[in-house]
Amino acid sequence: MSNIISKGISRVVILTLAAGLLSASPAMARKKSKKQQKTEQPAPKPAPKPSVDRNGLFHVTKMKTDWFFVIPDSMLGRDMLTTTRFTSTPSGSGKYGGEQLNEQTVYFEMVADSTIAMRARMLVDYADSTDQISRAVTISNENPIISLFKIEKKEGNGYKIKVNGLFNEDNAALGFGQYSKKAFSLTNQTSSYIEDIKSFPTNTEVRIVKTFNSNSTDMAAARSTGKVTIGLNISFILLPEVPMLPRKFDPRVGYFNERYNTFGDDQQRVDRVIYAARWRLEPKPEDVEKMKAGELVEPIKPIVYYIDPATPKQWRKYLIQGVNDWQVAFEKAGFKNAIRAEEWPEDSTMSMEDARYSVIRYLASNIPNAYGPHVSDPRTGEILESHIGWYHNVMSLVHDWYMVQASSIDEAARKMHFDEELMGQLIRFVSSHEVGHTLGLRHNFGSSSTVPVDSLRNKAWVEAHGHTPSIMDYARFNYVAQPEDGISHEGIFPRINDYDKWAIEWGYRPMLGAKDADEDHKMLEPLVKESQKNPRLWWGDGEGYRNDPRRQTEDLGDDAVKASEYGIKNLKRQIVQLPEWTMEEKDIYNENLSTMYGQIRSQFLRYCGHVMNNIGGMLMNFKTNTEAGDVYTPQPKAKQLAALDFIKRNIINEPTWLSNLSYARRISSDPAQLTISVGKNVVSYLVNRVSALNELYDEEAYLNDLTKMIMPNTAKTDRYHEALHQAYVDALINEFKSNNSDTRAAVLSTLKQIKAKTAASTLAHYQNLNDLISRAIVIK
Repeated sequence: MSNIISKGISRVVILTLAAGLLSASPAMARKKSKKQQKTEQPAPKPAPKPSVDRNGLFHVTKMKTDWFFVIPDSMLGRDMLTTTRFTSTPSGSGKYGGEQLNEQTVYFEMVADSTIAMRARMLVDYADSTDQISRAVTISNENPIISLFKIEKKEGNGYKIKVNGLFNEDNAALGFGQYSKKAFSLTNQTSSYIEDIKSFPTNTEVRIVKTFNSNSTDMAAARSTGKVTIGLNISFILLPEVPMLPRKFDPRVGYFNERYNTFGDDQQRVDRVIYAARWRLEPKPEDVEKMKAGELVEPIKPIVYYIDPATPKQWRKYLIQGVNDWQVAFEKAGFKNAIRAEEWPEDSTMSMEDARYSVIRYLASNIPNAYGPHVSDPRTGEILESHIGWYHNVMSLVHDWYMVQASSIDEAARKMHFDEELMGQLIRFVSSHEVGHTLGLRHNFGSSSTVPVDSLRNKAWVEAHGHTPSIMDYARFNYVAQPEDGISHEGIFPRINDYDKWAIEWGYRPMLGAKDADEDHKMLEPLVKESQKNPRLWWGDGEGYRNDPRRQTEDLGDDAVKASEYGIKNLKRQIVQLPEWTMEEKDIYNENLSTMYGQIRSQFLRYCGHVMNNIGGMLMNFKTNTEAGDVYTPQPKAKQLAALDFIKRNIINEPTWLSNLSYARRISSDPAQLTISVGKNVVSYLVNRVSALNELYDEEAYLNDLTKMIMPNTAKTDRYHEALHQAYVDALINEFKSNNSDTRAAVLSTLKQIKAKTAASTLAHYQNLNDLISRAIVIK
């Protein structure tokens, strides 16, 4: 019944509607109101959605090919650090992905109602804003504008700007300066595009690809096409709103640093401020009293490194151990659990490009290297993040080091493919070294020189104390130890040691109660003075000052002659075993044998270099104005003469152990060249040392001794010694032509002596030398 009623009602409604439609005339339809007409127009199309929409430091969007930043009001005037790194480089450039190209401190500011500028903040000169001189500093240090942006629109509490031009143009501030262009032989940029932009809470990452014209002969791409394409990543990292209390750099402890000039009303000269680079490691407020009482406390924010998931599984634990080994050093600074490494978590919200995470990046590269950079606040030295670059082929580097320096004392080193545990421990030590750099520590090349050579052969001593007091040295392995010493890995491998613990204590122990950097420095001074009583805590900077023979790379012990003699003994044992130790079925072309032979020869040259650097050496020991004694002390003449005697015994007397080998003609068509090339190299370096000499052993006396040693007579000769004579005369002529006023007179006198000495000889070799000298100098 209800269905019948419903159907009836429906018919009535339909008929009524139809009647109404039929009764409406065209004239009535035209009389509809304008309001009705408007409501019947089609709805407007929705605005196109961006293909990229990411929140973070800047809100980043992309419309078609255009990229936009939204700069919040709160970010105007805030300092940010931009770092530009390579993501890809052309073959033959000598640069690799991950290496830094540029760095700037920048900020955005409103310069007109519709324009925003990005400026570089030139942290060269600084004055406190409360001092009158700050006005003079400001007008004398105008910050350059890197780019201007038209405000597209106001968006919430920010300003939308188009950034394509900033990244696509050839901009020296964020890319290649003139010096960098010259290194790459780049001329003009031909094309550029933005690959991607990602944004995170404290940083925004921009990946771009640029192509330049290039006339380089080193890069295959340039030779073939005249162009090179380079990938870059530009990071914008927000600097802390409240800067960290800085720590003044101290030349007695090796830290990377930031520096600039400061001006003040009370000054009578400009001050140079240098701050050590270090992480912000602070105790929790509730733990301050515990720390004062000597109790270890956990920091507010520990230092955490993540392991790149691209890292082969078997090596991850060793990289982690290399990081965690630093915990003992931070305990000296008063902190527990201050540093650790973890595997990268399976968390889709995390990105390795996010500056909040420091990562050991594993790079599939044939480059045998690793590097430990950090990004620090230029205002205070605070380290903000670090991405360690770990090249896959670094394993070939540590293999060759260990085989050449330790195979005489460690049987496990006598093969081309090391067992996993041995390679893992080698990775662990390199990891610790690179992490040290990211903690702010510089190299300490002088550390190993504080160890007596005889102690390196003392099993109990060296296993307890290590062969160098610092992992930041380039001491590599204990090549002094002999097979009969029975020394284990504890006495062969480097480790985080006395200097490293002291350096971390200096850098990271909070000076609780210090109000500023000056007060912090004064409170630290008693610790530093106490450290100077222990020679194992000495920082021997071998990068800033290079003429101190104690500050050398890859040397050991306090006596280069003695240590090198032991090293050569081991090389002589190893060289005859190479065919057996390098044998692999897949190596059908003797590449292993040639490579490791070359490594042994290079190690021998290295030992010679360690010794020769004593000639003209000048020891440098930093002194404060309250400490007695000289800063610079010439190396005693006896040590310089001992160095010459070493060269006479090991080089002037032909090192035939390098060439009298059963396999010599498997690696060289002319085995004589195996020793000749070494001898010529050493003789040339001996002449180069003439410019380093001092009053204890002057140029004339040194060159007289050198001539007697290299050219004792002209009665007879052989191929090896003819090559040395030629190298000696060539090096003297080059030194003479350099117009070095300090050496010119002594070198000229020596050339005249050799000319007179060779004039009477009828041998073609000596007549040739005589002629060369005649052509090089004018003798009246």
